[in-house]
Amino acid sequence: MTRMRSMTRGSGVSRRRLAAFTAAAGAFGAPAIARAQRAREFRFGSPTPPGSIYNQAMELFVGEVDKNSGGKLKVQLFPSSQLGSIRDMLQATQLGTQSIGMAVPAWYAGWVKPMDVFSLPFLVASPERLRAAMAGSIGEQIARQADASGFHMLGYWIMGPRQMVNNVRPIKTPDDLKGLKIRVINSPVFLQTFRALGANPVGLDSAEMYLALQQKTVDGVDNAATDIVNLKLFEVTKFLSLTAHITDFFGVCMNKPLWDGLGADEKKVFQDAFNKSMDWEWVAQPKAVTEATERLKGILQANDITPAEREQFVKATQPVYQQFEPTIGKELLAQAVRDLGPA
Repeated sequence: MTRMRSMTRGSGVSRRRLAAFTAAAGAFGAPAIARAQRAREFRFGSPTPPGSIYNQAMELFVGEVDKNSGGKLKVQLFPSSQLGSIRDMLQATQLGTQSIGMAVPAWYAGWVKPMDVFSLPFLVASPERLRAAMAGSIGEQIARQADASGFHMLGYWIMGPRQMVNNVRPIKTPDDLKGLKIRVINSPVFLQTFRALGANPVGLDSAEMYLALQQKTVDGVDNAATDIVNLKLFEVTKFLSLTAHITDFFGVCMNKPLWDGLGADEKKVFQDAFNKSMDWEWVAQPKAVTEATERLKGILQANDITPAEREQFVKATQPVYQQFEPTIGKELLAQAVRDLGPA
């Protein structure tokens, strides 16, 4: 009987303690629960400015991730190189201190050498050929190589043909480039291409182009028409030459261990969101390229190059293909020439 009363008293104490604990949970537990339910956040850094087609594609991607995850996955955008140079952001994405990054193939090639194939001059016949190749065997090979280097490729956004702007003279043939200091991506392929054309290439990050032109550190740069407009490079140049020497694009990647740690449903949210942004961007960007080109023609002294002049550029840069065949891979290079060139 005594034992029963003791147990009853003990139960009463336990009940009182439980009640006190429950009250405390009411006071302090709600924030803890909210923290447990807080959305997962992912940092997406880019070199591109707000308002550009690329950034509109990013915003579409962000919105789709938020909507399709019911707000559980949130992507924060950091445009205009807020998180550092292009190389810095790629390295941060590889290491996992940045979740998602983007760059053209020439920057990725610092870690994924076969991606140099897309920087070879006069290789891509059309954006349509490029997209088909990236959706096929070439894209699969590149994705595997990128995975092995710590980058999970979500997909690609087209940039368009790279043109030349400078302050000295129109560029119609390789002879016109002789002696000019041209800013290029700090990539062995870009550097060797412009050396083959007789220029003095200078490797700089895109964020440094305007000041380099303004201070006459360089005579000119190569870039897509939309980026020449977005970065206001027309303010510090005189001549636009429509060489279309490379058809470039951005690869968008996520840190590979981060991707591997996502659940299957989360991976689907991200991939579906990116696919939607990709479908939109590949239609919107070419239109923007046309508009930007026409705008630049009204501001700068512009010139096209004829087929005969183009052939001079092709012939002068052909040795670059052989130079980088060992690091790109002979089979991949041959396939790229076949799949990306004229049908």
